[in-house]
Amino acid sequence: MNERVVQLGDRLALPMPEAVAARYHLAADVEVEVIETEDGILLRPIDVEPWFSVEWERALDGVVEWYGGALAMMGEKQDDE
Repeated sequence: MNERVVQLGDRLALPMPEAVAARYHLAADVEVEVIETEDGILLRPIDVEPWFSVEWERALDGVVEWYGGALAMMGEKQDDE
Protein backbone atom coordinates (compact mmCIF):
# COMPACT_ATOMS: atom_id res chain seq x y z
CA MET A 1 0.00 0.00 0.00
CA ASN A 2 1.41 3.37 -0.98
CA GLU A 3 0.32 6.73 0.40
CA ARG A 4 1.52 10.24 -0.36
CA VAL A 5 2.65 12.64 2.39
CA VAL A 6 0.58 15.84 2.43
CA GLN A 7 1.15 19.33 3.82
CA LEU A 8 -1.23 20.37 6.63
CA GLY A 9 -0.41 23.91 7.69
CA ASP A 10 3.19 23.92 8.91
CA ARG A 11 3.32 20.11 9.37
CA LEU A 12 3.45 17.03 7.19
CA ALA A 13 0.81 14.31 7.49
CA LEU A 14 0.38 10.80 6.18
CA PRO A 15 -3.19 9.84 5.24
CA MET A 16 -4.08 6.34 6.39
CA PRO A 17 -6.67 4.03 4.83
CA GLU A 18 -9.74 3.69 7.06
CA ALA A 19 -9.37 -0.11 7.26
CA VAL A 20 -5.82 0.19 8.61
CA ALA A 21 -6.84 2.82 11.16
CA ALA A 22 -9.75 0.66 12.31
CA ARG A 23 -7.54 -2.43 12.62
CA TYR A 24 -5.23 -0.61 15.03
CA HIS A 25 -8.00 1.34 16.82
CA LEU A 26 -6.72 4.68 15.55
CA ALA A 27 -8.91 7.75 15.46
CA ALA A 28 -8.46 11.50 15.62
CA ASP A 29 -6.40 12.57 18.63
CA VAL A 30 -4.90 9.10 19.31
CA GLU A 31 -1.25 9.66 20.18
CA VAL A 32 1.26 7.71 18.06
CA GLU A 33 4.92 7.11 18.86
CA VAL A 34 7.19 7.65 15.81
CA ILE A 35 10.18 5.30 15.91
CA GLU A 36 13.06 5.57 13.47
CA THR A 37 14.55 2.19 12.49
CA GLU A 38 17.19 1.04 10.02
CA ASP A 39 14.37 -0.13 7.73
CA GLY A 40 12.23 2.99 7.93
CA ILE A 41 9.65 4.46 10.28
CA LEU A 42 7.50 2.52 12.75
CA LEU A 43 4.29 4.08 14.06
CA ARG A 44 3.11 2.68 17.40
CA PRO A 45 -0.22 3.76 18.95
CA ILE A 46 0.05 4.83 22.58
CA ASP A 47 -2.55 3.66 25.12
CA VAL A 48 -4.48 1.61 22.56
CA GLU A 49 -5.38 -2.00 23.32
CA PRO A 50 -2.95 -4.28 21.39
CA TRP A 51 -5.65 -6.85 20.53
CA PHE A 52 -4.59 -7.13 16.90
CA SER A 53 -1.68 -9.17 15.63
CA VAL A 54 -0.80 -10.45 12.19
CA GLU A 55 -0.66 -13.99 13.60
CA TRP A 56 -4.17 -13.62 15.03
CA GLU A 57 -5.52 -12.35 11.71
CA ARG A 58 -3.91 -15.26 9.82
CA ALA A 59 -5.37 -17.74 12.29
CA LEU A 60 -8.82 -16.18 11.96
CA ASP A 61 -8.55 -16.27 8.16
CA GLY A 62 -7.74 -19.99 8.42
CA VAL A 63 -10.77 -20.63 10.62
CA VAL A 64 -13.04 -18.73 8.23
CA GLU A 65 -11.58 -20.58 5.25
CA TRP A 66 -12.03 -23.97 6.95
CA TYR A 67 -15.45 -23.36 8.52
CA GLY A 68 -16.81 -20.59 6.27
CA GLY A 69 -19.33 -22.85 4.53
CA ALA A 70 -20.70 -24.18 7.80
CA LEU A 71 -20.92 -20.67 9.28
CA ALA A 72 -22.80 -19.45 6.20
CA MET A 73 -25.24 -22.37 6.46
CA MET A 74 -25.82 -21.62 10.15
CA GLY A 75 -26.56 -17.99 9.26
CA GLU A 76 -29.03 -19.04 6.58
CA LYS A 77 -30.76 -21.40 9.01
CA GLN A 78 -31.09 -18.63 11.58
CA ASP A 79 -32.57 -16.29 8.94
CA ASP A 80 -35.21 -18.92 8.12
CA GLU A 81 -36.43 -19.13 11.72
